[in-house]
Amino acid sequence: MTQESWTTRKMLWIAGVGLAGFFIGGTLAGPAGSALGLIWGGSIGYGFGSIFDQTLAANLIVIYWGATLALVGPLFGLQISAEVFPKPTIREDISAAVIGAAGGMLFGSLVGIIQLWRLRRKSPTPHSDSAA
Repeated sequence: MTQESWTTRKMLWIAGVGLAGFFIGGTLAGPAGSALGLIWGGSIGYGFGSIFDQTLAANLIVIYWGATLALVGPLFGLQISAEVFPKPTIREDISAAVIGAAGGMLFGSLVGIIQLWRLRRKSPTPHSDSAA
């Protein structure tokens, strides 16, 4: 089992996006929203920090992309819902958030697969230039 590295880049992603989530949540829902926004934003920051720290081809990159964009998806789903329904009900909001999360997960998984493929293509194979 390998220990995960906590690089400065990853910590800055967590802090930056977590702070943005804190302010977004606080603006919309007060202190409880600030706490939830901090956790939500920190989770997204952790995902992006983990994604952009990857240098080796690992299957975990697909999971990071899928989970991170699944967390971002409800934000866009609710924005689109607000444009379609002038006064959405709670059921319409929940549906929009779930659809946004599912769409984000699918799109993120696709992006992760593409990035994994590119990382594997770039990775040098061991002993590729040695004579047999």
